Amino acid sequence: MAWNSQTLSFIVLFSSVRSACNKEIYEGLDMQGDNYNVTDAESYLQCQKRCTNQNHCYFFTYTTASFHQIDLRQKCYLKFSGTGTPVQIRHLVGVVSGFSLKRCQLSELDCRMDIFQHQEFSGVVLTTVLTPDANVCRTVCTYQPNCLFFTFRGPRWVVRSERYTCQMMTSKSGLPDAFKEGRNAMSGFSLRNCRKATPACHTPTFPSLNFLGTELSVEYVNGSKACQQLCTDTVQCQFFTYSTHKTWCNREGKCKCYLRMTTNGSPYSITSENGMVSGYSLRLCQTKANPVCVQEPKMNSRIVGGTNASHAEWPWQVSLHLKLSTQSHMCGGSIIRDQWILTAAHCTEDLLITQVWRVYSGILKLSEINESTPFFKVQEIIVHPKYLASEQGYDIVLMKLDRPMNFSVLQQPLCLPTEEGINTKYTECWVTGWGYTKERGQVEDTLQKVKIPLISNTECQSRYQDYRITDKMLCAGYAEGGMDACKGDSGGPLSCKYQNKWFLAGITSWGEGCARPGQPGVYTNVAEFVEWILETISSIDK
Repeated sequence: MAWNSQTLSFIVLFSSVRSACNKEIYEGLDMQGDNYNVTDAESYLQCQKRCTNQNHCYFFTYTTASFHQIDLRQKCYLKFSGTGTPVQIRHLVGVVSGFSLKRCQLSELDCRMDIFQHQEFSGVVLTTVLTPDANVCRTVCTYQPNCLFFTFRGPRWVVRSERYTCQMMTSKSGLPDAFKEGRNAMSGFSLRNCRKATPACHTPTFPSLNFLGTELSVEYVNGSKACQQLCTDTVQCQFFTYSTHKTWCNREGKCKCYLRMTTNGSPYSITSENGMVSGYSLRLCQTKANPVCVQEPKMNSRIVGGTNASHAEWPWQVSLHLKLSTQSHMCGGSIIRDQWILTAAHCTEDLLITQVWRVYSGILKLSEINESTPFFKVQEIIVHPKYLASEQGYDIVLMKLDRPMNFSVLQQPLCLPTEEGINTKYTECWVTGWGYTKERGQVEDTLQKVKIPLISNTECQSRYQDYRITDKMLCAGYAEGGMDACKGDSGGPLSCKYQNKWFLAGITSWGEGCARPGQPGVYTNVAEFVEWILETISSIDK
């Protein structure tokens, strides 16, 4: 297409599009890639449907009836790229762009679930990785851009150096160029066209196999499942090997757990070894009941009476900014999933217009934020239907971001507590935020933290006799005062530790003044709202 327009720098992070369903439509943007098919179309919806039902199409651009070149109006451009995402994006009036809905399980293409024993497929080889079996190979192919089919060579393959190889391929026709007999080989197709979503993770463990990679650490744990959980809880860990050799176990009976990673997420070598059990991190496994929560904060142990936090110490903390005539920090919030923030409902009172909010993650100092600082827009705001005022409870709201975030050391989710609640078992609790360090102060530049004890609702009720402290609330603070949350901390997390994992026990809600003696802070009791949170997210993410 010979279009003249100013180029828009490709600063939007579309890396997650390859593995996530993205139904967004982008007006006035031309997503550029290889145009391999151009047809007439009556609407962008028709164009998107064609893209969804074409094997090679990852995204499209549709020229509307108002496009400046008459002969190019109402054209549907199907596109692909080596990464599955646009190579460049530019502003262009009169066009609409979007992505294939294959990842949304809306494709009408055949779902081929068979795995063909002792068969080799041939086609254009995209890449080769090592996997322990054909099922893992198929999952990797499903989430590999442009992979349509694969061949896995098992542990008895005649060429030793090619054992455990997973060869991912494509072709112009969408089918293998040829089939041939291959003893101890297995072949199959990507599942990206299937109506049922394929989790981007591998849950089984593999006995008598050693996965080799860059070693992150070696820990002593009790069993391979504990090793897998430790890998899941360690941000950089991608796979592990657990040794059951008694010579590699300590006096307590715990054995060595090797945490490992590579640049592509697959082992660089897989060897058969007795006494070994290997497997993968479960970080990418998510269920409706409760998503796997991965975190690794640096915990060293001005909120009123608090101290400066350090970089990446509280990676789930976000700063919610209000962008009107000027921009400023309004409230805190917590990352609970890659596209979801939990905060206080009173933060959004009379401010339910999504366009006015900006969400900043991975920030330590507010002064670091400028016009070039990346931020997330808010796509939806869902206030709890029973919310009236913070003092009456139900002070909770969900914010859905405009795109998923990539978890890293600087941005990670805070775990939701179990629905049964574990508040009485927390070993320590901290409140964080950029709020005032005294009642009549101003927003702090550096994120503050303070350790505070939980108190019973009965004691809290005795402190607030003019209010009703319900089971939907938590209270925390010192009897003598001096340390507490304050204005600007609202919506931020009360992070509590249980069995070496951090949970979102509370959301900063209300209190009398700041850090006054005998006036504890009152927080939304998140354990009481887990069912509402999960059901709301599930209904919107369908």
